[in-house]
Amino acid sequence: AKFCGDDFEIRHYERFTPLYVAEESFGAASDTLGSYSKVQSGDCVIAFARNDIFAIKREIENTTPHKCCVIYGSLPPQIRAEQARRFNDPDSDYDVLVASDAIGMGLNLNIRRIIFNSMFKSNGEKIVQLDQSAIKQISGRAGRKNSPHSIGEVTCRDPSDMDHLRKSMSIEIPQIKKAGLLPTANHIKLFSATLERFNLSDNEIN
Repeated sequence: AKFCGDDFEIRHYERFTPLYVAEESFGAASDTLGSYSKVQSGDCVIAFARNDIFAIKREIENTTPHKCCVIYGSLPPQIRAEQARRFNDPDSDYDVLVASDAIGMGLNLNIRRIIFNSMFKSNGEKIVQLDQSAIKQISGRAGRKNSPHSIGEVTCRDPSDMDHLRKSMSIEIPQIKKAGLLPTANHIKLFSATLERFNLSDNEIN
């Protein structure tokens, strides 16, 4: 930033409410192992495939008195915002959320407990286990400051995932020493105009 003459601001954030890992998995505490029959108001179930999200929503609404909102990455922004508003509204009947990791992207949600349906997701090529950073980012949505919940809780549906959850939540994420910024389209156009001999349609700029 100094070399380019740009302003650079660092902001430090601190969590103001406690966040706990449950003593046992959500599935172990259910009437039937792995079922969602004991979800509670303020719960958010995390799944990473749209088909799974809607299957969990149907199961919850068919087996409990709760109604579910859904949020996932490809949902149009206005629909996503409406689902968040409905879930946050204390007068709404929709008191459970089923969502992907999209909830970690700037939405303010009144979540009491995060329940990971699975600790594995597709990276586009294969199924991989969630890393510590993603787990902490998602788990941190529970019990946020200014929400109705004074504490947050996180757990997993599958008992076999609990060890990975506990280890991930106890590890300090390494500090990022460097960061890279990609040029915008305007930057590339300016660069092209400055050099003159280049054109954006040329193969030399890809």
